[in-house]
Amino acid sequence: MRATRNTTYTNADYSKVVAQLVSLITNIETISSTQLTQQTQSILNQINNIRYEKNKSAECRIIVIANPKPDKAIITKISVEEGIPITFSVQTMFSDTNFIAEQRADLPTNIKDIQSLYQKMTKLYIEHSENKNRMKVFAGTNFIDFNMTGQNLSGFVLTLSRFYFEDLLNINFTDANLGDTIFLHKEHPTPKLYKDGQYLDKQIEGLFSTLLTINDNLLRAKAEIASTIIKFLEARITNLSYNDILKYQQEFQKQCYKQVKAFTTLSRYNKIQTWAEMSEYQFEVFQYETLNPKKMSHTPYLKRPLPNEKDINYGVEIEIPSGKRIRLSNHYQNIIP
Repeated sequence: MRATRNTTYTNADYSKVVAQLVSLITNIETISSTQLTQQTQSILNQINNIRYEKNKSAECRIIVIANPKPDKAIITKISVEEGIPITFSVQTMFSDTNFIAEQRADLPTNIKDIQSLYQKMTKLYIEHSENKNRMKVFAGTNFIDFNMTGQNLSGFVLTLSRFYFEDLLNINFTDANLGDTIFLHKEHPTPKLYKDGQYLDKQIEGLFSTLLTINDNLLRAKAEIASTIIKFLEARITNLSYNDILKYQQEFQKQCYKQVKAFTTLSRYNKIQTWAEMSEYQFEVFQYETLNPKKMSHTPYLKRPLPNEKDINYGVEIEIPSGKRIRLSNHYQNIIP
């Protein structure tokens, strides 16, 4: 008969995990450039997941799930406290005895906030852990607090992660799993932003760079980002030439964009196809119509004069049971217009 694993942890086990994480964070700036110690490699291998969370009070924390024993996890919470110097704390709780293991230490000098710490920890974990699930570390992450520009997310599983179009600039998504990734705007773009040429150019070029790294089979992500680029191109249309749009058009002509109909709205799909097929003449017409918008013409309401009483036909005369004949106009002229 197979022996049952003993998964019970002692207070010392909880304290050890906390101490290992404190040591990892304290030395995190030098770990990536030196050979890992056995202790560092051990804790990285034990980590099953690292999550970034923000609660309803907008307090941010990092949740590290460690498995010193294969079938039982220890959940720790890492918080960063503002001050001089900036400090961090690592805490875990042993529910069976209400034992709390907690340590505080100064945050390394080059790490300014909890978002930077999260990115440092995940980078170290991804590069050095032997955990086969490490590429799923960003799944479900809300990236609103992060500067994602220029990030290399190649090969990551990003299902149910939230990205904001404004931050999707020059990101490498090669071979990343974007199947259920959520794309949103941080806020509704204001008319003022649509008149800011520098902002629009930065968004167009950054988003397009990102788009080119997305695998062609990720149709929803392709459609979402392509539609956003087109929206910005249309806002910039009066400053563009036909030659300026050819590189975007070449991308939109790819076969995958003909297959995105089921993954986006009909209007977005039609817009992508319009830009894919746009001739130079059609571009110039669009440009002209943008510069010279047609004024809406409404037929004015004309108050019609009341008809002449003599011209109104209220109907024929009718005979009532008494034999008398009456004309309807005598009874209905006040209610029939």
